[in-house]
Amino acid sequence: MKKLIIASSLALLAISAQAQTAGYYAGVEMFNNRFSDHNSTTGGGVFAGYRLGNGLAVEVNGNRIGTVDTGVIKASVSQMSISALYSLPVSNTVSVFGRLGYGGMRVSNANSLSDRGVKLDNGMVYGGGISYQVNKQVAIRGEFRKPESDIRGFGVGVSYNF
Repeated sequence: MKKLIIASSLALLAISAQAQTAGYYAGVEMFNNRFSDHNSTTGGGVFAGYRLGNGLAVEVNGNRIGTVDTGVIKASVSQMSISALYSLPVSNTVSVFGRLGYGGMRVSNANSLSDRGVKLDNGMVYGGGISYQVNKQVAIRGEFRKPESDIRGFGVGVSYNF
């Protein structure tokens, strides 16, 4: 009996994950980004993605992480990434998701007048969050995101489903 209940629960979970409709979406987000030295910035960005229909999605993000002022130099930080997302519904309107991807970070010395002060840093991006579906087109999400650097971000975003 216990095995039947577990199997039924897993089947319902798989069906509900597949019930998510495929399609394009896009949105905007704001992040509070914290560096390992406890310096923090507020940044924003845009994202666009495609839901494959089985809980999986592919998403591209472009974010301006912010400006860091160490007292010696002032640097501007931005990031582009592409990620695979897996979303698991908790209810009809709420789902949790995980992210795994690859991104490139650009750090440019705001005190420099040339590209000599530009540093590129590439690596893995991971994170997770929760999404609330307001209606068929609009969703609000909260997320933790960590690129392969000393930055970690907590943010909120709004997406529109096409």
